[in-house]
Amino acid sequence: MSTALIAIVGRPNVGKSSLFNRLVGLRQAITHETAGTTRDANYAGVSWRDRHFTMVDTAGLSRAEGEIELAAQDQIRSVATSAAVIIVVVDAANMITTEDEAAARLALKTGKPVILALGKADTARDIDENSFRRLGIPTIVPVSAIHGRGTGDLLDEITKLIPATPPENAEAPIKLALIGRPNVGKSSILNTLIGKQSAIVSNIAGTTRDTTSQQLKYHGQTIELVDTAGLRRRGKIEPGIEKYGSMRTLAAINEADICALVLDAADGIVATDMNLAGQILEAGKGLIIVMNKWDAVEDKDDKTQSRMTAKVQNSFQFASWAPLLYTSATTGLHITQLLELVTEIAERRHQTITTGPLNRLVEKMVQRQPPAGLKNRQPKIQYATQTGTNPPAFTFFTSYAELVHFSYKRYLENGLRAEYDFVGTPISLNFRSKSTGPRPGGKGTGR
Repeated sequence: MSTALIAIVGRPNVGKSSLFNRLVGLRQAITHETAGTTRDANYAGVSWRDRHFTMVDTAGLSRAEGEIELAAQDQIRSVATSAAVIIVVVDAANMITTEDEAAARLALKTGKPVILALGKADTARDIDENSFRRLGIPTIVPVSAIHGRGTGDLLDEITKLIPATPPENAEAPIKLALIGRPNVGKSSILNTLIGKQSAIVSNIAGTTRDTTSQQLKYHGQTIELVDTAGLRRRGKIEPGIEKYGSMRTLAAINEADICALVLDAADGIVATDMNLAGQILEAGKGLIIVMNKWDAVEDKDDKTQSRMTAKVQNSFQFASWAPLLYTSATTGLHITQLLELVTEIAERRHQTITTGPLNRLVEKMVQRQPPAGLKNRQPKIQYATQTGTNPPAFTFFTSYAELVHFSYKRYLENGLRAEYDFVGTPISLNFRSKSTGPRPGGKGTGR
């Protein structure tokens, strides 16, 4: 089941991005006093009181004065239409403007639940909620993104309006998102996997404009397949429906456990493919590189595949751990093997390494090659512990953590991958000064 989409809308400079950052607990959206800083939508996952949902920050709703502004307004309307809940943000310290009224009308017109957030409540001396009721939104929550005032109340109101997360003992499906450029065969792969014509397929690029999902069982495990719109190079994405589809695709990456990056074997590898892989890695998702339409490659010989593999390895060096699969949705070549890889990677993303074996491995690597430092400051790793799964995350407690070079981090990651099977998933290595965290117990999992 896809997580609910919660959209934040409002006129420029009312604090939407600051509120977004506060709610998701990250400084992900750029904030600035200049109106209109946010152009593209920002997505991030949020968990609150047994609910999980995706928050999206949008550009400010204002009179469009150019192509970029027109695209931003269309984006707002598209996101609002697909949202489960819409949060309209206004400035509590100022009078209601025509743009505030337009944002409220846009949200109410969708028929979705709407919450009015009175932003910048810390700057308003006395807030008269009744003066904002003429916007027609009954649920009103004063908030301050800077001080956190009212954000818990706002999250409480959101969770009242979305479904509960299934209990832990309920089987959670593995979410596999099919990602790629237009017309590489994502919908055909989905149809072949589920054995019936579900998604519309065509040789016209861009047929899929929204995400669609289907569930299937593979060896007792439920896998949710998510088909997405093809993403073109940023400058070639047209305003309107295609822009909306691209936003939903990026949201699907954030909601997935594993992404299959589908390439066209006839076209080879292009910059967009590598950019998409980078976005998948940045989101911390599992990755499978799928070279589709292998049957359509002409004049193949016994070295064609090895040459293509070498090109893939060279282009995706930053994801050398991602498995490569040659497929044909038309003939069914290796399609079932995709499901096998998905179940294997899902297990690897949840595996834990106990503190003892982990630290013995780290000690061997440090003895073999200690970290470099400066003249009077030498990083020394005291211990390591696993601090997360899905994807696996490890924290190294060390002196002078800021001096640990990225090349040494890569050395440690390579050592972990050589000892443990993390094929198909990124792993996160964090370095902290010893005093910033408690030393874990010797028998714990380190999570």
